[in-house]
Amino acid sequence: MSGGARGADAYEAWVDKLMSAQGSDWCPGKTPVGPFSASLRHKVIGEINVIESRCDPCSGYRTDRHAEQIDEPSVILLSYLAGGEHIEFGGQRYSVAAGDTFVWDSSQATNFEVYEPLHKVALAMPSRLLSHQALSALNQMPRKFDPSSGSRFLLRNLIKAVADPDFDDAEIEADTILDAVNTFVLGALPGVSPVDNNLREQQRREVVRYIEQHLPDPALSVGQIARVHRISKRYLHWLFRDQAVTVNEFIILRRLAGCKDDLLRPDGDALQISQIAYAWGFCNVSHFSRRYRACYGESPSETRRRASGQT
Repeated sequence: MSGGARGADAYEAWVDKLMSAQGSDWCPGKTPVGPFSASLRHKVIGEINVIESRCDPCSGYRTDRHAEQIDEPSVILLSYLAGGEHIEFGGQRYSVAAGDTFVWDSSQATNFEVYEPLHKVALAMPSRLLSHQALSALNQMPRKFDPSSGSRFLLRNLIKAVADPDFDDAEIEADTILDAVNTFVLGALPGVSPVDNNLREQQRREVVRYIEQHLPDPALSVGQIARVHRISKRYLHWLFRDQAVTVNEFIILRRLAGCKDDLLRPDGDALQISQIAYAWGFCNVSHFSRRYRACYGESPSETRRRASGQT
């Protein structure tokens, strides 16, 4: 966190502080002529950098070489509170001012020119923290959010709230902020059909598809699924909140169903029951047998005998 600076060295001091907070993968433009006023306030929540900056007109740029040398890609969400700047990103030029929300990432060259004393807040985070869907959405939408987008309004207010000094002592996890960012970014994607607009259903379908593909993996768990989809475990449970079973129960039931199908196959006796259980991700045969009987009212061996016509 830093206070204001003014005078001949103010520009260099502000640049140093901004590079320390946001990274040094950019170059400042010419030092402004005459007095320069700027301030920067920086805090970290988990892996999210919150940077509130005020500055007089100035400029800067990132080259393709800068982008290529990035060790870990990042995404920066910007909320403009006052003033304005011009931004060139991805071959397009944008003019942004108070009330606008803009997003850029470290993958491409960038130029910016502050044309009016600026006050903005940045939420900077590693790209890996955002969901696959959110990153895909960012590549399909204008980097300057549509002014009529409700998601733009929500995202802008989220960024302002997180930067507020009163928020410094708030008890909140970074995952909660990331869940909101993922949701608001996806909600801002234009041209989504009404059927696909149900974000929870979209994400749940993707999670279910992943579970179905990885049932044989004994490491499949709520934690693993959350990491792969870049969401929190709490958010994953929320996706299944209106379902008849929890995520864990869904995994077990799908594994049990796979085991039963194998036991009922005409050639099912080619494998031992334990081999079938292990093949479907169960690590403990006794646990598998108990869950199987509770689900189907008979033991795995009874299912096998019934399938073969034995009594």
